[in-house]
Order: sequence, then C-alpha cells, then structure tokens
Amino acid sequence: MPLTDQPTRGMYIIEDGRVFHIIDRKLKTQGRQGGLIIMKIKALDSGQLLEKTIKAGVKVEYIEPETIEVQYLYSDENSCYFMDSKTYESITINRDIFGNYVNFLKEGEKCLIMRHEGKAINFKGSPTVDLKVIESTPAVRGNTANSASKLVTVETGYRVNVPLFIKKGDLIKVSTETGEYSGKAS
Repeated sequence: MPLTDQPTRGMYIIEDGRVFHIIDRKLKTQGRQGGLIIMKIKALDSGQLLEKTIKAGVKVEYIEPETIEVQYLYSDENSCYFMDSKTYESITINRDIFGNYVNFLKEGEKCLIMRHEGKAINFKGSPTVDLKVIESTPAVRGNTANSASKLVTVETGYRVNVPLFIKKGDLIKVSTETGEYSGKAS
C-alpha cells in the first residue's frame, strides 16, 4: 500500500485493517512544535464518524479504490442489486452503504461504485435527482395557514413535501442530501 504525508479530503485511508473515508481535514499550526492535521473520518465498515488528529508529516497508508459503473436493478430490506455495465455480472451491495440515498435510486439508473479487494466500500451519487410524481392530493383552497405545501409520492415510493402547484405526472428535483424538494425539473 502506498503512503502519504498529505491526507486530503475525499481520500481513503487504512488503519488497523479498517478503511476510512476522509470527510474533512484541517491543518492547525502550533508555533515551533509543527502542525497538526485534524481529520473527520467515516469508518466504511460501520458508518461510525470519528475525529482523528495526527502530527503533520506523519505518513498514512491510503488506497485508490477501483471505480466501476453499475446499473441499479432493485433492492430489498437488506441489499441493493446492481449489474456491472461492462461484464453484466450481478452485484449485491449492503443497503447500509447507501444510507438514505436508497430512497432515490430508480430502476435502470447508473451510478459509480468504489470497490477495494472486490468489496464495495462507497458510491458516488448525484446531489439532486429528477423524480416523477405518481401520487398527489389536490390542493385545497385556503389551506395556507402554516405553509403552502402538500405531501406527494414519487416513482421510487419516497414521500416529499412540495408546493401546492405540483400535480401528478410532474417531474421534480429532489436533493439527495436533505431529501427535500428543490425545484421543478425541466
């Protein structure tokens, strides 16, 4: 495994046989003593968020995971099933890797999966997705006391609050980070 003394945001590091993803990194200087690197890291085996401090210049072991393009097929309560776009082999990935993003996966959609030693460790998803509204209640006139919104169901089964003018069949943008409506898709 290669070593580096400059861990950066987005890098994957190995420590004690566990793979971590660096979410954030800050450099703190302390005069003559040198600097400290403060990293927020996510353990990819458990999803645990940690904060780790190391001295600047200390070498850490990192990996460059293999990235493959896959096509989403379906999911159940434990796993998501994909097909490798090049080899057409079926790939089963633990649902925990996707977190809430699983609510936005559409059948046939392509995404990128990062693998290390044949095991999926992470994925790259889109910050927003376009989803079709399949179920919507009609807007009730005068129902604007609190906020002018209603709950609709999109094609993946996810339910989201939208403005009153959205109706069944509309295409909307949903933020995958917050799970909220972010606009009407064109």
